[in-house]
Amino acid sequence: MSDASIFIVEDELIVADDIRLTLENLGYTVAGIAQTGETAIHQVPAHFTDLVLMDVQLAGTMDGIETAEWIHTHLGIPVIFLTAHADDINLDRAKVTEPYGYLVKPYDERELHSIIEMALYKHRMEKKTRENERTIRALANAIPDAILLLDPEQRIIALNESMAQRLGQSPAALIGSDILSHIPRGLPARIREHLVETIRQCRTLQYEESEGDRWFEVVLSPLPEPGHAISRIMIQYHDITDLKLIEQRMHEQGIAQIDRNMEQFQILNDKIRNPLQAILGYINLDCEQSKSRIVEQVMQIDNLVTRLDHGWVESEKVRRFLYRHYHHGQPDEPDAQTDKTREA
Repeated sequence: MSDASIFIVEDELIVADDIRLTLENLGYTVAGIAQTGETAIHQVPAHFTDLVLMDVQLAGTMDGIETAEWIHTHLGIPVIFLTAHADDINLDRAKVTEPYGYLVKPYDERELHSIIEMALYKHRMEKKTRENERTIRALANAIPDAILLLDPEQRIIALNESMAQRLGQSPAALIGSDILSHIPRGLPARIREHLVETIRQCRTLQYEESEGDRWFEVVLSPLPEPGHAISRIMIQYHDITDLKLIEQRMHEQGIAQIDRNMEQFQILNDKIRNPLQAILGYINLDCEQSKSRIVEQVMQIDNLVTRLDHGWVESEKVRRFLYRHYHHGQPDEPDAQTDKTREA
């Protein structure tokens, strides 16, 4: 049994009291009773009202439809119209108030109960949907990426503030517009072919795109229904300018470092080669007589390699090269151990 609070707007006191008793028998709380629209718009906000039962024909300057429109616009409380004749309701006027139902007098208790419960349930679901939409909108606007959703006809059905700024209009003005109408302003011409490809293959398409001095990663994601038909297409622009700049600096610095390493290695290679040539020459002499000079040359080589380990050459590749060719140091790569075994 619902414990909802219901406000009655009815200019006939006997009818209003009968409705009150019926509602209380059904377990509802009657928040208040007003005989005119003017009284209702002052009293309804002061009560914790979940729903309003509104007679269409009211005494006073405001009829039920005008009063319901004010309550809908300012309070967002659901309204059910009560009328003695269905023809009394001007549908063109009433639909603006988005009523949750109509009851034609006389009505029985079961009918009243059913329409009230349906109205309360519908209002709860709509409120929950609005809250979810607000949450999603807040999250979307908190993301710096520009995001929008398209329907299968490529019309914009949702977007965040970042995308609206990109397209140069307010979100409300952009809803319902054809995405292709924003080419080339806001979106580059390439988006046309990418949309066609995304729809044709029904798969996510990702690519990079430059705009002036900025770089973006663009993602087009189809959102298919269970039957594999595409119901939505999401387009997301992610700014990767900083990443591109970092990659460029790393590339430039890496090339420069390689050049420095190779230059240092060339110098050291010449310095190493000279002592080695001397050693080869001394080997042909009497080793006992030349031992001290051989040791001296070997120490020169060892000192040079030690200097490499302390920073003369920053590239680890150089150290592995020296080990593979001159067997100085300890192997730390599988291929170095393999080379040693092979040569042994």
